[in-house]
Amino acid sequence: MHPTTTRRVPRRGLLAALGAVLGVVVLILGMGSIAYADTLFTDDFEDGNATGWTASGGSWAIATDGDRVYRQSGTSSDARSLAGNAAWTNYSAQAVVKPTAFNGTNRFVALLARAQNNTSYYYLALRSNNTVELKKLVGGSSTTLDTASVGVSVGTAYTLRLDVSGTSLRGYVNGAALVDATDSQFSSGRIGVATFNASADFDDVRADTIGGGNPSSPTPSSASPSPSSSEPTDPGSNVADGWAGVNAWGQNGTTGGAGGPTVTVDTAAEFIAEAAAAGPRIIGVQGLIALPGPMHDVTSDKTIVGIGAGSGFTGGGLNIGLPIDNAITAPPANAVNNVIVRNLNFRNWADDAINVQMFSHHIWIDHNTWTTGSDGGVDIKRGSSYVTVSYNHADGTDKNMLLGHDDNNAAQDVGRLKVSYHHNWFDATRQRNPRVRFGDQVHVYNNYYNDTGDYGIASAEDAGVIVEGNSFENVDDPYHLGEASSGPGRLVARDNCFVNSGAGQAGGSVPAVPYAYTLLPCAQVKAAVTAAAGTGKVGLPGGPTGNPSPSTSVSPSPSSASPTPSTSTTPPVGDPGLVGWATQNGGTTGGAGGQTVTVTDGQALADALESSSPLIIRVQGSVTMPDKMNDVRSNKTVLGVGSTAVLDNGLNVSSATNVIIRNLTFRGWDDDAINVQQSRNVWLDHNTFDGPGYDGALDIKRGSDFVTVSWNRASNHVKTMLLGHDDGNASQDVGHLRVTYHHNWFDNTGERHPRVRFGDPVHVYNNYYNGSDYGVASTMGAGVLVEGNYFENVTRPTAVGYAESDPGDLVQRNNVFVNSGAPESAGDVAPIPYAYQPDNAADVKSLVTAGAGAGRINP
Repeated sequence: MHPTTTRRVPRRGLLAALGAVLGVVVLILGMGSIAYADTLFTDDFEDGNATGWTASGGSWAIATDGDRVYRQSGTSSDARSLAGNAAWTNYSAQAVVKPTAFNGTNRFVALLARAQNNTSYYYLALRSNNTVELKKLVGGSSTTLDTASVGVSVGTAYTLRLDVSGTSLRGYVNGAALVDATDSQFSSGRIGVATFNASADFDDVRADTIGGGNPSSPTPSSASPSPSSSEPTDPGSNVADGWAGVNAWGQNGTTGGAGGPTVTVDTAAEFIAEAAAAGPRIIGVQGLIALPGPMHDVTSDKTIVGIGAGSGFTGGGLNIGLPIDNAITAPPANAVNNVIVRNLNFRNWADDAINVQMFSHHIWIDHNTWTTGSDGGVDIKRGSSYVTVSYNHADGTDKNMLLGHDDNNAAQDVGRLKVSYHHNWFDATRQRNPRVRFGDQVHVYNNYYNDTGDYGIASAEDAGVIVEGNSFENVDDPYHLGEASSGPGRLVARDNCFVNSGAGQAGGSVPAVPYAYTLLPCAQVKAAVTAAAGTGKVGLPGGPTGNPSPSTSVSPSPSSASPTPSTSTTPPVGDPGLVGWATQNGGTTGGAGGQTVTVTDGQALADALESSSPLIIRVQGSVTMPDKMNDVRSNKTVLGVGSTAVLDNGLNVSSATNVIIRNLTFRGWDDDAINVQQSRNVWLDHNTFDGPGYDGALDIKRGSDFVTVSWNRASNHVKTMLLGHDDGNASQDVGHLRVTYHHNWFDNTGERHPRVRFGDPVHVYNNYYNGSDYGVASTMGAGVLVEGNYFENVTRPTAVGYAESDPGDLVQRNNVFVNSGAPESAGDVAPIPYAYQPDNAADVKSLVTAGAGAGRINP
């Protein structure tokens, strides 16, 4: 079997909050490969037997698929087979897995680690619904720890790898790290393979130690990478943001040496050889290495990371790029790309500390410190693009950061030199922070400048530079147009802070950047950047925190207006982001990839909602809507800003797909607050319905499907949430109306939480009900699972049938009832197909009242 190539699909709605703490646990760098110490186990089944394996369930046998494989051919139940030693602790399990049949939806094939027995282990599951899940099974009960999207096809072979080191778990598909988690349930155990209502072929199974602590140390396989004497300390999230995260020029984001071996170097000769080697490498630099200077080539697909806070280079620098050739005016196929440089000190360099040239692209320079040298700290030139320079500390440098080397280089540079500079500390640097020629859109945000001797930022030769949210202290000339003999560029400045500094010179317009980013208020930048920038600081508060959902390289229309940046949301503790039915059918991403606009009046909001383009619409302040119900078209994200975004009428999501509405307060609506009809993939989250209003707070009807309603608060209203509007609408509704309601607060609301017709399965879990006539009603053959909710002072918590409507099915389990009536239940409900992790019902009241409603997230 031969594995297929799989591209990482960014997870949405899962951006982590600031506050990761730098640990001393020795982990692999981000998405990279493990430095193996010993091979514990290998089996390619070419000996024609499965000696050492213990099977349970299924039909296991050695078969031939080009070469010999371990085949599980049954599809009617669970099947597992275990091997290895129960005392193994820290290791990497790997296998080539080819699913050959799935008996239904949401089935899986899996790789197991730290298996205690056939019902308790960690596992990495490839599911037939095009996801990969990192899970644990404890006594036969499963918990999903992380999930990501990945294409899964019958007849295609995939290389699965599951690394378990201490409490750190990380899962890979075809060399790409897609899922990770921290869990302490199992500290040791065997490896294994498994299927769930699926058949599969397994081959090339192996286990290799990570670090030490395993009792068995056979001779390493000749196929294993050379072991490292030490591994890089975990540098936090290994996800390039900004321009380095954009999909362009044949490269989707910047992953560096992911998938290649990890090596540790402590001499110049070792480093120079590894940096110039072909193929991916993760190169850990141990100690301060004296390079012979001046510059040393770095080839594509490399991650170079310092171990600890004191590692790096003195005397020489890094050249990321092909040799200079003025005749090349377009990106060549062999341009250097996909390079990460992190956590390194640079001192006394003989030329540049880091030079990026000749159309090099997708470069991430992060959390480094440089002091003084002969020329530039970081120079980027000759058509290079899609570069991010973040969280670095430039200490006393003269010619700090040049972007575009010459006024006469338009042929190579125009339309390129797209670079993001953010959260850098320009500490008594004299100039070029950066000095920009031709680059457009150059994004300079949330940097701290102090005691700058000459100037901060210069935009020249028609460059387009966005300067926002920076803090300038003791800087006479923060930014200006033109520089020396160079003609002026364009520069848009907004939301910057100035302490004992000049005002700066701006002019012209610059297109908005196409990627998502979070902008810190400039008043907070000094403290955040000085605490987090430079070596030894990765993972501290304010450091990189997660995947910012790299966008495709779209080109928004130029505008002199300054669109508000797209920002991530910060969920309250306990909120996992989007889960439920809205994750199915391809998922729900709203306006992702489109421009961001901020609106402050009802007509502007209505116009934006009806745009045919994807948009992220930020609603600021109290807004009077032009109509009772205002149409929302497809591919929209509507976000209230802060806790004061209020609408006085309703939103009508009609015949639309892929819509997100979050963090809005609805008051005094004259029809419905939100109506969803003939629509699919809709997420309604963290809104407040402050009644009373005229009709429904949130009604979903007429064949709508794949909807999640989460963390909302409805208060002092009667007709709260209707699902299915009429008993006579079976032709539209049967087979649809699949909705998840979770972690909502129904506060003194009369009924319909929800009232369900036809939908099956509808999932109602972890909601808090207080002071209602009835909670959940299942009618007209609907199937409703009601679990883990907290009912307080509710006369009829669950109802089978209601008013003139015929009964449906309702399964209730693990709910809490306080001063409430007896629940009604009947029949059974179809299985829930998506991963979720319910909270304990006894904790739901405190969790939901602390986290539900508008103003609890920071979009």
